[in-house]
Amino acid sequence: MSSLFDESDELMDVSGDGGSAPRPRRGLTESMIAGRRRPGDAPKPAPAGEAAAKPPVRRRRPAAAPAALAAEPVTPAKPEAAAAAPLRVRAPRAPRAPRTRRPAEVAPEPVVEEEEPLPSIADVLVTDLGTELLPAPPRELPPTPVPEPPAGEASALAGELGRLRALVEQQRTVLAELRAGMLTLGQQVDRSGYRPRLGIFVDVPNLMYGVEGGRPVHMGRLLNMLREGRQLVRATAYSPISDDPREPIEQQKFVAPFVPYDYRIVTKSLKRFADGSIKGNFDVEMAIDMVSMADRVDVIAIVSGDADFARAVEAVQNRGVRVEVVAFAGSTSLEMRALADHYLELGTVVDRVT
Repeated sequence: MSSLFDESDELMDVSGDGGSAPRPRRGLTESMIAGRRRPGDAPKPAPAGEAAAKPPVRRRRPAAAPAALAAEPVTPAKPEAAAAAPLRVRAPRAPRAPRTRRPAEVAPEPVVEEEEPLPSIADVLVTDLGTELLPAPPRELPPTPVPEPPAGEASALAGELGRLRALVEQQRTVLAELRAGMLTLGQQVDRSGYRPRLGIFVDVPNLMYGVEGGRPVHMGRLLNMLREGRQLVRATAYSPISDDPREPIEQQKFVAPFVPYDYRIVTKSLKRFADGSIKGNFDVEMAIDMVSMADRVDVIAIVSGDADFARAVEAVQNRGVRVEVVAFAGSTSLEMRALADHYLELGTVVDRVT
């Protein structure tokens, strides 16, 4: 750039002595363009003064080698130079210690100073003599008299109380009726379900001669007790009758107690023996009826304790029928007690059947 500016200065004054007219001055752009050399132009000789005035041209130093190349050892071209210059080797770096994080500083918990409790009123109220002023004991208030209602209001209250009591009694009566109705309904529901089929066979002479205490057995109550909770198929009473045709059968001793109730009465004339004794025996008839009816019932109740029916009981039980023996203790044999699935002594329930 300095050479261009010098060249422009020279163009402004061509004659050294100032004899000729000066040339018009060109701009910086024209001087820069004029200073360029075109191909084919001969180099212009520079004046001696200008050459002396130009400063020497500085040469650029080569750029420094990268750090990676400086660390590598350089192989000398000549062995003498290699011997003279020592080999530079970078010392290995010591491993850095791992960085450790400082633990977070925990802020100290604020110290809460306990406030001193305020003195009580009793502590403050202290006299000069040092005695504590104690509170006075509470005074008992006199009972407040309750005013009595007038005579008219008292009678009205008494009447209202009487009506309330009547309502309470009425409610109790209704509740009792509801409870009784529920019990009856429950019994009907139980009866409407499956009930075992029952057949009753009564040996009338054995039952009547075995009565204890002189109280006759009520045949209707006996029938209701045995059929309770079960379906009655048939109840048969085997009654001996007199051989006198003038005596009505319905009024005879062994028939009359069974006539008003649901019994099937089987009669047979009494037998008179040479010694004057009379006997009415139904063992065969009763045993045949039990065996023939065993296929249509679930339970058979034998109102007799006579051991003559032991074989018939075994035959019925072999067909899967439950056998119950019902009799007084004095007229029941041990064999019948042992064979029966259930034994009911009438002496224990005499209040229910008399």
